[in-house]
Amino acid sequence: MQLPVFLITVLVFLSNLLPPIVMRHDVDESEYIELAEKYAGSVVNLSAGNGTFIQDNVIITAAHVADYIDMDNPVFVDGAEYPIQDIIIHPEFDMTRSIDNDIAILILEESVPDIEIAKLYSGQNELGKDIIFAGTGWAGTGDIGMIDGSIIKDNVMRAAQNRVDGITENGFIRFTFDEPGSEDALPLEGISGPGDSGGPALWFDGDQPYLIGVSSHQNGRGLQRPQGVYGVYEYYTRISEYKDWIREEIEN
Repeated sequence: MQLPVFLITVLVFLSNLLPPIVMRHDVDESEYIELAEKYAGSVVNLSAGNGTFIQDNVIITAAHVADYIDMDNPVFVDGAEYPIQDIIIHPEFDMTRSIDNDIAILILEESVPDIEIAKLYSGQNELGKDIIFAGTGWAGTGDIGMIDGSIIKDNVMRAAQNRVDGITENGFIRFTFDEPGSEDALPLEGISGPGDSGGPALWFDGDQPYLIGVSSHQNGRGLQRPQGVYGVYEYYTRISEYKDWIREEIEN
């Protein structure tokens, strides 16, 4: 996998206000919206992407999203404004060199009442786990991908299912957008779309969500087709690699 693919993909995302959810073409999208209503309580829409509450005043997002967030613009939750106190981007993130270390922390000045909290996943056994993606970016379907005329731009929260099928040496977990009919396709299979960057990969232990990944970038695997088609790889920053850094920054 070559670095230019990473950078080009991220820049395409940013040019579209960054990566909602790309869905199966053979499932009614209302099912993806219902999935979000059930599982996306910890997810928040930011000015340049999405994020996840891990404390009532702490949000985890992607570094390339945080780069485009203005401290003077508050975070909106249920119509209420919450000013940003601090934005902490991983010190080794440098998108001019690579998309590695694509993670950031937003600290709010005030706590958000009654918000669902996702715990940081600390295990090293993510491979094979079924997860939930959620986001409010642009939506589409995997048969044609994210092309003009087929993109839904309604900012509605949607969620999708996928399964961790790879772990990279540079701190990412990987997902594949499996085509309907394949043995690995889940009932509500999907991936992130333009506008979902920084959003979560959530694993649930009962009712408790755990943040195991942060939406970073997509790789088309040389398919020479639009973003979001069946078969693409999706990469999320691996939280278990950064949990200690996150906790140290919050404590400081």
